[in-house]
Amino acid sequence: MSEAVFKAEFDAGFFGSWGGAMGGIDALYTPPGGAEVTVQVLVDTDVEQFTADDEAPVSHFATVLTFRRAQVEPQAMAVVVVDGQAYRLVQRVGGSDQSLSRWGVQHA
Repeated sequence: MSEAVFKAEFDAGFFGSWGGAMGGIDALYTPPGGAEVTVQVLVDTDVEQFTADDEAPVSHFATVLTFRRAQVEPQAMAVVVVDGQAYRLVQRVGGSDQSLSRWGVQHA
């Protein structure tokens, strides 16, 4: 089994288990100019981010959404609604791989 297949299977199992234990992680994803689809996402709030590549990076806190790429390939400016809260995808952030895509968001 390849690493990519292992990650995809692991992430599918994790999202399913987490959703079952926590009461669901379903969201509505709408790409720019596209049709709404149901996906599963993890919402991380107050994630510390560092900006600047010099010796004095500035930290700030952000909300990050994590998607399974098997369900959707997220696009910048898409809108995601989770538990009635709307977010706009602004920028892909670190931690993305062949299976997962992580995005910094703004409240929409």
